[in-house]
Amino acid sequence: MTLYDLARKNIKHNFIHYFLYFASMSFSIMIYYTLVVLSKDPTVTARINRSERLSAAFTVASIILLIFIIIFILYSNNFFMRKRKKEIGLYNLLGLRKFEISRMLFYENFIMGIGSLVIGIILGTFLSKLFVAILLRLMNDALPSRFIFSWSAVINASLVFVLVTLITSLLSFWTIYRNSLLDLFHSEAKREKALKPSLLWTCIALTFIITGYVIALQPLTVQNSIWSILGVPLTSLLILFFTIVGTVLFISFFLPYFLKKLRTRKASFYRGTNLVTNAQLSFRISSNAKTLSVIAILSAITLSAIGAIGSVYYNINQSVQKEVSTSFEYTIPSDSKKANKALAVVESNPSHPVTFKQATTIYLLKPDKPTKKINDVFLYEDQFQVMSESQYKRLFHELYPKEMSTNLGKKKALFILPTSVAELDKINQKPATIHLGKSNTFQVSYDSRAVLQSLYGGILVLPDGAIKSLHPEKYLHIQSINISNEKQAFDLSKKLEAQLSSDAGLLSYPETYRYVMNTMGVLLFIGLFIGLVFLAATGCIIYFKLLTEAYSDRETYVILKKIGVTRKEIRFSIARQVLIIFLIPLVLGIMHSSVALLCLANLIEVDLTRPVILTTVIYTLMYIIYYLLTVNSYTNIVIGKNK
Repeated sequence: MTLYDLARKNIKHNFIHYFLYFASMSFSIMIYYTLVVLSKDPTVTARINRSERLSAAFTVASIILLIFIIIFILYSNNFFMRKRKKEIGLYNLLGLRKFEISRMLFYENFIMGIGSLVIGIILGTFLSKLFVAILLRLMNDALPSRFIFSWSAVINASLVFVLVTLITSLLSFWTIYRNSLLDLFHSEAKREKALKPSLLWTCIALTFIITGYVIALQPLTVQNSIWSILGVPLTSLLILFFTIVGTVLFISFFLPYFLKKLRTRKASFYRGTNLVTNAQLSFRISSNAKTLSVIAILSAITLSAIGAIGSVYYNINQSVQKEVSTSFEYTIPSDSKKANKALAVVESNPSHPVTFKQATTIYLLKPDKPTKKINDVFLYEDQFQVMSESQYKRLFHELYPKEMSTNLGKKKALFILPTSVAELDKINQKPATIHLGKSNTFQVSYDSRAVLQSLYGGILVLPDGAIKSLHPEKYLHIQSINISNEKQAFDLSKKLEAQLSSDAGLLSYPETYRYVMNTMGVLLFIGLFIGLVFLAATGCIIYFKLLTEAYSDRETYVILKKIGVTRKEIRFSIARQVLIIFLIPLVLGIMHSSVALLCLANLIEVDLTRPVILTTVIYTLMYIIYYLLTVNSYTNIVIGKNK
């Protein structure tokens, strides 16, 4: 029997132990291959290349995915090598040289890698139609999807396979040569060094996490908040420091301390299998603190990233509405023929009938007396841009049908915040008086609800009678148009743009909507892809970690079985331990991401509840699947399959 035959038989007879590793590697290659294929597909690239940022996003995502896949496979391979050290020692004891054992392991890695590569590429090719359809749907494109195959993507994925196989083989070779025969046989007894429970460090851990949460949830616009004092970058780093350090200390000290206190409660400690369960659980958490901390932080990052992108995508209508209030807004050309022709293009389209239109006249007025109380953002070349109250109210009721407009008195005026200023509270809103003409004095109030968005500077709204008496200079005319089914009116937008010159300053809701949908759709798609790999990796890491320990715990459960503990009781004990191990990183990840997304919601002023809940539920369901697989595999290892 050759070494290749031995490697093939090892995989064949122990495939149940290799399955999740094999499946995860195949899944990772499929995701990487699909992402590379999509980045080369003409249908997708035609849309991605509209923006250099989107093209760069695909490239960066591929690199991040590649690095993470390599780290994950190396991490997984390390667990398998640790589990098989005793087997390797036995081969050495039976006369196989270390070089021959290394060759056998290389063949195993090669066979597993080839299998994963082939299955990953086949699945990626067959699922490409689905992935393209999902991407185009997220980008709001109704083009038909198709199956994709790319030889360059195959070569790319194959190079990744070769690289991973070489690295894992070299690490296996290094493990065999640096360990003595005695180390190989006693490797299962080595675990992470357990830290002693400490009340002091427990308090510090809770203080760090609470401090990070308090800083994150402070209002961003309040002058005395840490956000305003340190700025967003430094405050974000401070929050990350407190949260990450607090998470590590929480898992390392708080949970062991809590379980230690549980063991002092005799009423529950001596009930059923609690004695064994609590003791093993306490040791397991202490010895796996580093791993659980990394997974908790990765889970928080994954949930935060997907939740943030998904939330922005979910609230895309609100985002676009802030940029473009009406379907179309442009400066009416001075040539009446061109103006009528542009308007006719919109009005003659039966698919998108006009529901509202208004030509708003903008006047220029220079104040007689300069006032320091009026912020410069309300001025345009030292003059006020003025519109009449009647035109303002008609626009306002169209754009804000559920809200009340400001009623102006005889000597009242309204300043509308310019769209270039993000927040009204950054403007000096103290009552001010402006002087327009010798005997025309107006008391000013303020409003942030924009009705025209193509103007620079703020807009001053005056009563119609005041405008007539002041005889202001006509500056320009702004056309505002609303149509039905505006999201699908991209072709109409292009036709209108062709009729207008560049100085018309056309603002198009359909074009803006399509651009934002394309951008956020691609980012959400990439985020979901990377999130799936992160999820698969974190679930597999816990799975491998617990199964490695299961082989060390077999003797304990054999003794329990001999003294009369039933299979059902043993399985219940295992299920409780595994549940806690899975819950720790999941709950911490959800808590951290919830605070981060709540902070984001305050920043961008949108409701993120529904998309965040959806993301969390899907992530939790995937963890439940890993949990059930782990409990079943762990039980079969320690007490055998139920016959």
